[in-house]
Amino acid sequence: MPVVVTEAANIEEQLASMKATLDRLSEESVEKDAQIKHKNEQIVELMKKLERKSSEASNKGSCDKDSDEESNHDEDSNDRRVSKRDSMLGSMFAEQIQSLIRNVVKA
Repeated sequence: MPVVVTEAANIEEQLASMKATLDRLSEESVEKDAQIKHKNEQIVELMKKLERKSSEASNKGSCDKDSDEESNHDEDSNDRRVSKRDSMLGSMFAEQIQSLIRNVVKA
């Protein structure tokens, strides 16, 4: 009969251990969900910033284009260089945002 009592104690200990593990995993899951939600909010904010910068760059580009039509050939080529530079800066900014997003997702 002592064998049955020992087995029952082992099962109870195992169940208690399993319950403690499940509780810990549940708490970790809630924490991870909160972290993921926060990171998603950060991503949304960064995407909005990227959209604003892109919009500003395209608006500036359209203003430059209007002035290009009124300017002579030399000014036209200068505006193209400025527009190209703005485009390159916009893509560099986009790459920085993407890098930040990757870092946020990794953390």
